[in-house]
Amino acid sequence: MRSQVSTTPELLAARAETMPDALCLVDAETGQRTTYGDLWQDSLRMAGRLRALGISPGDVVATMLPHSVSTYRVWFALALLGATEVPIGTRYRGRLLDHLLRDSAAVALVVDLARTPELEDALADRPPGVVLLDPGNLLEGPVPEPRSLRLPQLHDVSTVIYTSGTTGPSKGVLVPWGQVHATVTGAFPPGTMAPGKVVYGPFPPNHVGGRLFACLGIEHGVPTVLRHTFSASAFWSDVEQHGCTTVGLVAAMASILLEAEPTTGDGRNSLHDVLVVPLIARHDELARRFGVRVCTSFNMTEVSIPIATGWTIGDWRSCGSVREGPPGYRLRLVDEADRPVAVGEVGELVCRTDSPWAMNAGYLGRPAETAAAWRNGWFHTGDAFRCDADGHYYFVDRAKDAIRRRGENISSFEVEQEVLDHPDVEACAAIGVPADLGEEEVKVFVVRRLGSGLTADELVAHVAARAAKFMVPRFVEFVDELPVTEGTGRVRKAELRELERRRVVASEQGGVQVAAQVDPASDDVEPGADLR
Repeated sequence: MRSQVSTTPELLAARAETMPDALCLVDAETGQRTTYGDLWQDSLRMAGRLRALGISPGDVVATMLPHSVSTYRVWFALALLGATEVPIGTRYRGRLLDHLLRDSAAVALVVDLARTPELEDALADRPPGVVLLDPGNLLEGPVPEPRSLRLPQLHDVSTVIYTSGTTGPSKGVLVPWGQVHATVTGAFPPGTMAPGKVVYGPFPPNHVGGRLFACLGIEHGVPTVLRHTFSASAFWSDVEQHGCTTVGLVAAMASILLEAEPTTGDGRNSLHDVLVVPLIARHDELARRFGVRVCTSFNMTEVSIPIATGWTIGDWRSCGSVREGPPGYRLRLVDEADRPVAVGEVGELVCRTDSPWAMNAGYLGRPAETAAAWRNGWFHTGDAFRCDADGHYYFVDRAKDAIRRRGENISSFEVEQEVLDHPDVEACAAIGVPADLGEEEVKVFVVRRLGSGLTADELVAHVAARAAKFMVPRFVEFVDELPVTEGTGRVRKAELRELERRRVVASEQGGVQVAAQVDPASDDVEPGADLR
């Protein structure tokens, strides 16, 4: 018997028939708007054009688009063809961009050079065989018969989202349409969405968090306002202009809004529902000042919001409790041998669901990593948690060696590769250090080659010319050597983190900072997808 749950493209098709003139998507940066009917027809037309250009079922097509209406036209068009999309951040450059295109075996790349002309040079050295396609040209031609295309099912892969590598390069997460549905339906507490809501998603489209809000709007038949990156200066004007009621924020965004000078109009706005991930200590102040209610949750690219709160927050340090209802999450905290730990003890979070296809289907082209992550029938998140006697989960640390900066998961391995590319660098190690606005900043410990006079500013400029901005280190510390393990020679990053912890304590007691600080922060935050 066929499942009663529908995929997002199926819902779009249904809404295009029953409410074709209702507003679906708004691009806050360009003002472009589209209805359910137009989005469906444009997706069909693009599917026909892509098929005429040789895109076939099973092909992988990369996209490098600002968050816009075109993002969804292309995504749904590829889904109707049975092809798979790999979204890539528009800030990606150099080694990381090359890795994603090669690792995914993409046959084409859809890129809007009219809106992102700076990408032209970055794509000049793309791997051979990757054809560039303009999304505007894909709207040419007739609309094919819908019966000649195929609506995807829950088990079909909706997209491949690359998440930060920890002991190696970034790897592509296979995200089924069933996982998209499970994520959308768990994004806010039950009963949040209703007619009259307007969703606001200031997130880039190469993350789950970016796609979440448009799919949430389609799921409930309400408009979604898109903005490629969060901007403190544009946030409240977007809310006022479009009547936004429901939004997701990462901690840095919420802190930035609170840091702004109070105004008499702070509480007079249309905003009502605010998801903050991770939750900040000042969440009550956020709720009072702006007249909103606040919730939080835990998620990552590979899962679909297994832990969440309601609108009543107890201990702000908790991510919440196990999500109730479909897809039927089951959680455990386990030790290194996958044995459950006692209540209150720290263990790795592992999870599974009663419903099929509600979580990732593995990693693209990486069977060994897939088997390791899914060992013993449970998905291993790589994150350490503790759970109290009342079933509240508390994030403790990231077992994986990733850095969390302003909502973006950054691979320390990939930061290190860019630093090591400098001819005066002998060795380096990247870690996350506490940031003023919450989460982390990138710090690198660097061993210079003998006799080198390399400065922190020179090293940062080298990385900035080759890597995405969010990967550029904020702090650089030159050292004579790095602490390494015997035998394997791996850097003991726990020792570096402990060193930083002691320095934080010392600085609070009047100590001094020994690292060079670079790349001052701005109020514009480009966050990541997995809202965590």
